[in-house]
Amino acid sequence: MTEEAKVKTLKKSLDILECFTIAVPELGISEISERLGLYKSNVHNIISTYEQRGYIERNPETGKYRLGTKILELSYIINANLGLHNAIHPPMSALSGEINEVVYFAVPKGPRVMYLEGVYPVNSFNARSMVGETAEMYCTSIGKAILAYLPPDQAIKAISEQSMIKHTANTITERGALLDELEAIRKRGYSIDNMEHEFGIKCVGVPVFRRGGSLLGAMSVSGPSPRVEEKIEEYAAKLHAYSQKISLRT
Repeated sequence: MTEEAKVKTLKKSLDILECFTIAVPELGISEISERLGLYKSNVHNIISTYEQRGYIERNPETGKYRLGTKILELSYIINANLGLHNAIHPPMSALSGEINEVVYFAVPKGPRVMYLEGVYPVNSFNARSMVGETAEMYCTSIGKAILAYLPPDQAIKAISEQSMIKHTANTITERGALLDELEAIRKRGYSIDNMEHEFGIKCVGVPVFRRGGSLLGAMSVSGPSPRVEEKIEEYAAKLHAYSQKISLRT
């Protein structure tokens, strides 16, 4: 059971911020009101306060609102404190340059994963950036790599909260089958997204551990299915090699 928010106005304010995503970067007052079931006057008051402080800004061309630079400023503070970008990006960039494929890094966020870093080679002009987005674990290689190595209590909870929605003909939709898949991942050391989330795209993922041995996140290689299929073992080996470089930095 989700604990009820103690400061309901603050919850509403945070709910409004979380309406903005990479897929939906701009929203109007009416759209936010409809999404959250709030009065337009309430939304307007909260948006106005955010706008005064720089957390949200109005696009003069569309009249809609988008996240402001204050959010970016705070993200830089978080990034600097965590030190993850400096630890993760160079090995990812080197791997992407070596194999000429898209490389992602993600961390667990409840039952989902959040993509923190992405490196895109020159030839990946059709690749959609996933950085900042979240995805369920059961249907992505990077998510399954994390799910397979989460502490047992966290894994059980995360598995129970997967929607198991069918995205393609290859999507795993039964939890029993997912458990079998996770066991196979632990045995071979890497995960595969066999066009389970998006038809035509295949991914290979490996867990990334901190120097002390705890799970940090996961890294994956993503590309057109025929191209990745021919090099699954090669990509898995390279992912492991570069994941160790990240481990030494964290």
